[in-house]
Amino acid sequence: MSAHESNWTLRRLHVGELLAPEALRAREHAEACEACGAVLRSLTNEQTAFEAEVPFERFEAGVERSLARQARTSARPATRPAWAGPLMVVAASLFVLVLARPLLESGTVTRPVTGNRLKGGAGAELRIGGGVEPQRVASVDAPESLRPGERVRLGYTPEAHRYVAALSVDAQGEVTPLYPESGDSLAVEPGAGQHWLPESVEFTGAGAERVVLVLTDAPVSMDVLSDAARKSFAAAGRDVTRMAPLDVAGEQTQWILLKP
Repeated sequence: MSAHESNWTLRRLHVGELLAPEALRAREHAEACEACGAVLRSLTNEQTAFEAEVPFERFEAGVERSLARQARTSARPATRPAWAGPLMVVAASLFVLVLARPLLESGTVTRPVTGNRLKGGAGAELRIGGGVEPQRVASVDAPESLRPGERVRLGYTPEAHRYVAALSVDAQGEVTPLYPESGDSLAVEPGAGQHWLPESVEFTGAGAERVVLVLTDAPVSMDVLSDAARKSFAAAGRDVTRMAPLDVAGEQTQWILLKP
């Protein structure tokens, strides 16, 4: 038997995955063992540095945007269905841009998987935080479960692409433009490297939600992207988890989020 704890055991201890007896034993060993203690400290430092890369501060624009949507919805005439509430909360694709406190606080967890890289050096990343769990990066290879209160931020590396847009599709096929809410796609931020779209997004409702980020060389109407999403949803037999890439020019990354 090794005189040291394995890296896997120390990582599981770090994220709280060990059962109490095993966690106590491993922690006592790490406190007495300089080598294992150094590994455990490095995991904490690594996560702190990772989260510092993207501070999830409060964005007043997000709060104002949510309040404006609520005001517009409340002011609409009674042509909407009688069951629709002030915020249309029964629509599973409704998202809330609310940042009443920092989304992420320094935690203790191993560095998650890196963002998705596209051909030519372009890339995209979806980060999750805001709940009781530490920050993590969503995988593009499997559905990612959201915990209550968690929100997401979208990052991208444009390389030669000049425009970026994002939308989501819920399990009922409701398409929600995210960035921007209307009009044409956004011009990418100047400079090399990764950039982050403003504000964090909190999805309401339950079930699966597909998030799509598209990088293009020319601006694309959000109406065109939304229509492509609806067609993909219909072609998938109305199964949001089986949708094919949108039939639009450019490069895209898609994630499946499972809302609590």
